[in-house]
Amino acid sequence: MYVKRLEVQGFKTFAKKTSLSFLPPKEGSNPVTTIVGPNGSGKSNMADAIRWVLGEQSLKTLRGKKSEDVIFSGSKKKGRSGFAEVSITFCNEDQAMPLDVSEVTITRRLYRDGDGEYLVNNRKARLSDIHLLLAQANVGQRSYSVIGQGMVDHILVSTPEERKAFFDDATGVRPLQLKRHSSMLKLRRTYENMAEVEMLLTEIEPRLRSLKRQANRLERRGQVEETLHQKESDYYGAKWWGLVTEIEKTKKTFEKIDEEVKAEKKKMSAREEELAKMEREENSKEVTDSGLVAMQGTYREKQKEKYKTREKQYEIRKKIELEKVKAQSSWTPLPLRDIIVELEELVKQQKGLLEKVKGTKKAEEMGVLEGLVDKVLKRSAKLVLRLQKPAPEDVKIDPILQRELEELEKQEKATIAELKQLEQDMETRAKKQKTDRSHLFDLQRELRKFQHELYQLESKRNAMQIESARLEERQNALKREMDEHMKDRGAQVRVERKKIKISETELYSEIQRLRYKLELIGGIDPEIIQEYEETKMRFEFLSEQVGDLKQAINATEKVIDQLDVEIKDRGETVFKEINKEFERFFKVLFGGGTCGLIKLTRDDVKEEVEVTPERVSEDTGTEQRKDEDRSILDQVKSKLKERQDRVIGVDIHATPPGKKLKALNLLSGGERALTSIALISAIMAVNPGPFVVLDEVDAALDEANTHRFANILEELQKLTQFIIITHNRTTMEKSDVLYGVTMGEDGVSTLLSVNITDVENVSAARG
Repeated sequence: MYVKRLEVQGFKTFAKKTSLSFLPPKEGSNPVTTIVGPNGSGKSNMADAIRWVLGEQSLKTLRGKKSEDVIFSGSKKKGRSGFAEVSITFCNEDQAMPLDVSEVTITRRLYRDGDGEYLVNNRKARLSDIHLLLAQANVGQRSYSVIGQGMVDHILVSTPEERKAFFDDATGVRPLQLKRHSSMLKLRRTYENMAEVEMLLTEIEPRLRSLKRQANRLERRGQVEETLHQKESDYYGAKWWGLVTEIEKTKKTFEKIDEEVKAEKKKMSAREEELAKMEREENSKEVTDSGLVAMQGTYREKQKEKYKTREKQYEIRKKIELEKVKAQSSWTPLPLRDIIVELEELVKQQKGLLEKVKGTKKAEEMGVLEGLVDKVLKRSAKLVLRLQKPAPEDVKIDPILQRELEELEKQEKATIAELKQLEQDMETRAKKQKTDRSHLFDLQRELRKFQHELYQLESKRNAMQIESARLEERQNALKREMDEHMKDRGAQVRVERKKIKISETELYSEIQRLRYKLELIGGIDPEIIQEYEETKMRFEFLSEQVGDLKQAINATEKVIDQLDVEIKDRGETVFKEINKEFERFFKVLFGGGTCGLIKLTRDDVKEEVEVTPERVSEDTGTEQRKDEDRSILDQVKSKLKERQDRVIGVDIHATPPGKKLKALNLLSGGERALTSIALISAIMAVNPGPFVVLDEVDAALDEANTHRFANILEELQKLTQFIIITHNRTTMEKSDVLYGVTMGEDGVSTLLSVNITDVENVSAARG
């Protein structure tokens, strides 16, 4: 591969489009192209143009301060250019660049507004792609491919770290270094991503644990609620349908007794009509006993009075029974937590009482102890009452209703006594009457018997009515309790009839225990589950990301390790050869002396710092603070530091013959130039690039050293293509093509070309 053509337009002083063509290699040798011209004509701009199109980003290297300094700025006779463009064309027949084309043209274009672009064969490309393409073709953008003014000396005065980039190109490991650099950037990003993900995991994990605990509690709550719902369904279902059965049974009994009452009333009505008829007949007779009739009327009035009294008693008893049922249904058990607190207080009081009893020695102190004992007993009794569900007979009824009931019972007893007395009086008076009136008396006795039986039946019927009302009130109270605890499930239980045998007391205790357990668990927002699932999903996703990142890190580290091995193997071999050639060319140029290249590790370039007690304490405190406040970025830097290249620089030792010098800065200008030329020549001899641009590298050489330099060029031109910018006549004599650069009054550089072969042919013809 070789440079075939260079086209410049609008770049620095080359305002017009200028093209340089280069001869192809022949007979195992590469032609030397030389660019000459007076100072200030712009010939070095050709070297800058080549460096710029190859991707140079340093404006200082390009002898500028701003990016637009590379664009022709205009003159008195010519306006400024709007853009700068440089194209370099390589012959790629040997496929040195991995592109399936015979020619590769790289173009760089920059506009005055700051926009720029790179092109490869008129297709846009990235700078990194161009760097890799050139590195694969062994064209180092920052190395010896373009040796500009002052760069010869710069190689020696630069730092070991700066020289390393130069030698990476020289040893041919630049493509590997680019790949390694790309891998290190990828590794850094992966480390940073993993650090961020781990930081997110660290933030999410406590919240996830909290949500998990709440979700577990909610799950336990769900299990307890499910068990409670089943127990409540069994308990309330059994009670509800038990009450329904009792109510149905009571209603049937009531209906049966009510039918009997109606039948008795019908019979009694018939007897009453017959008796009334007989009484009317008796009243028409003169012999009628008016006293007996009056007694019978009084007897009937007393019977009615007794019935009214009983009706009032029935209503009052019904109210009392309903109050008892309501009192039972409104009773709520004391919470277990309050029971425990109360018992603890009782135990505490009892212990204090026991201590006082043990410490009592005087009889007069017993009165105080009796008061304390009475207080504890009352508190215990109160707790027992609060724990016991009140029995119906223990429910306190309204005293007004109680007094009314007692008054009615007294009235009933008095009325019954009067009725008995009237019955006796009527019996006595009836015996004095004639036998023909015995039927009337028998009828009256039979009527009294019916009335007594009717009273018994009505009492049973009233009792059934009271029982039915009591059961219905219990049912209503149970319905309210079910609706309160079971919500909509209560309606379903009241619809589906199931036969379940339960122990009501045990099941109720179990329900209370489950309710207390739910109270301890507490209420939990159902959205906690959704948040837990989302947080868990995010945590698992991030955990998977950490796994993927770790795999990517391992794969990248493996690639870096492989590149390190390859760089080391290739670099060591080539570095030794360069060192050997460096020594050979150094002796050729100086006629003797010693020189050498030494690789420097990080340990070699560490600065030695004086250790003082103050510095020790300061450093220790700083390190301690760093350990305490170590950030994620610090961890990333630490990990990346472990992967950094061990060799960070190259040092040069050169001692001309007859001198004992240890530092390069002690060499003279000419000696530094010769040393640099020897080093560049060694590199080109071991790892020749497709072309080399030398910009006045021989400016500091005397005539003898210029001849030596020219001889070295003649040797090396078999290996690489040389483009030389020079003022030296000896160097020009080694050229195959001469390009002359001139500058007119318009400030624009113009190019003239001369083919040395044609000149030699003309001279021979004239001779």
